[in-house]
Amino acid sequence: MIEIVIADHQELFRAVIVDVLSVVEDVRIAGRARSPEQLLSSLKKANPHVLVLSTNSLPVFPKIQRMIKRRETALLLLAEESDLVDYMKWLRAHGIVYRSADVPVLLDAMRRVTRGELFIQNPSSDIRHKKRQV
Repeated sequence: MIEIVIADHQELFRAVIVDVLSVVEDVRIAGRARSPEQLLSSLKKANPHVLVLSTNSLPVFPKIQRMIKRRETALLLLAEESDLVDYMKWLRAHGIVYRSADVPVLLDAMRRVTRGELFIQNPSSDIRHKKRQV
């Protein structure tokens, strides 16, 4: 079972992701946060395998960095299309997915970073992008 915490400022995104992932057998939502305070609280209560952290939540990163490293929580960045992949190097993130990612891409990323693999989404892995190309 992969336990995840989702930290994102967009309520609709959090609600949709929680709704979609709630039916996935090997995933459990251990927490969701819209603010730095909620994220800190979630991480104190749970020991997730993966933290899906929006790049908009990066100001809280210095406060959680030691906590996720000590617990060996994989950091999966949820990026905007305009964000740079350089975040991975700067934060030592295990993966990066874009907000536009389809659910299968997000699940693949979570499963891979849980296994210790690196994951960087490219636009060609997005099902909607593939459909546009056909």
